[in-house]
Amino acid sequence: LNTEIRNMTIITFHTTELETDTYLVLNGARAFVVDPGADADKIAAAANNAGAVIENVLLTHAHFDHIGAAAELQRRGALIVMHRDDVPLVASFKNLAFYTGKTVDKFVPDVTVSGGETLDVAGISVKVIHTPGHTAGGVCYVAEDSIFSGDTLFELSYGRTDFPTGSFKDLKNSIVNKLFALKGDYKVYPGHGNPTTLAFEREHNPILHD
Repeated sequence: LNTEIRNMTIITFHTTELETDTYLVLNGARAFVVDPGADADKIAAAANNAGAVIENVLLTHAHFDHIGAAAELQRRGALIVMHRDDVPLVASFKNLAFYTGKTVDKFVPDVTVSGGETLDVAGISVKVIHTPGHTAGGVCYVAEDSIFSGDTLFELSYGRTDFPTGSFKDLKNSIVNKLFALKGDYKVYPGHGNPTTLAFEREHNPILHD
C-alpha cells in the first residue's frame, strides 16, 4: 500500500502476529520508519529498492510489537527517536513481549523527546505530541498532513489502557484535548488497523462518550 503525500511517500507493512502497522516514509533519497515491529530486512529492502537511506526510526511507544526491529535498523545506521518516559519499558517486562514468549532486541535511543519538539527527520518537519494513556511515554508524530498515532488513536477506536503505565483519563485527554484540538484535517496512520482522518474521528470516535 503506497500513499503519495506531497513530498512524502508512505509504504505500509504489517509486522508481527499483532498486525502492527509499520510505516516506511520516503522523501526522495531519504527515509524514516515508524514503529518497526519486525521484518528489518523487508523494510530495509523496500527503502533500498526506492533508492532511499533510512535515517531515523520513530517509535510511538515501547511495546514489543512496535519496537522489535528497531535495534537492527539502528545497527544499520538509523537513529532511534522515542519519548523519555517509555525508555524504561524497552528492557523491561512492560514491553509485553513475554506475553507471546518473545524477547526484544534491546537498544538505547539516540534521541529522547518530551513532547512539543519539531524535528527534522529525513528532510521532513515532524512535530512530536506527547499523548500518554496507552503508555506514559506514548507520542504521536505529525508530518505534513499526516499523523502517525501509534496505539493512541485508531479508526473508530482507541488504545487499551490496562497495560503498565496506562491511564484511561490520560488517553482521553490526549485524544480529545491534544489531537482533536489540532486545526484542520489530517490523515491518521494508526498502529493497527486502517488509516482514518482526524475530522472523521472528531465526529465519530467512541472516546467522546466513553
